[in-house]
Amino acid sequence: MMRLVILGMVLALGASGAAAAESAAERAARCTAQATLVEALVAQRTDGVDMQDAIGAVRAAHEDMDDRLADTMPLLADWVYSVPPEQLGAGVAESFEVACTAYEG
Repeated sequence: MMRLVILGMVLALGASGAAAAESAAERAARCTAQATLVEALVAQRTDGVDMQDAIGAVRAAHEDMDDRLADTMPLLADWVYSVPPEQLGAGVAESFEVACTAYEG
């Protein structure tokens, strides 16, 4: 189930234009950066932080993120906050990164 959820998220990000015309190295860097954001959003959610406040907190903690990455924050947050709580373990960000990097759509 978790793989389907992660795949759905990766497909949504790919469709959003975040993955448009990028090399494998660029994709790997983007996926790593997005996984870092996923990890931070999971921590915020686990701490009981409201989604909009979590977006603000994560953006503030990563002030130097480029606009393209910042544009994916609402999608990432929507996904993190839609995952059933029992699936928000330590491996969520890593699973996201693997699925994101492997996606070739």
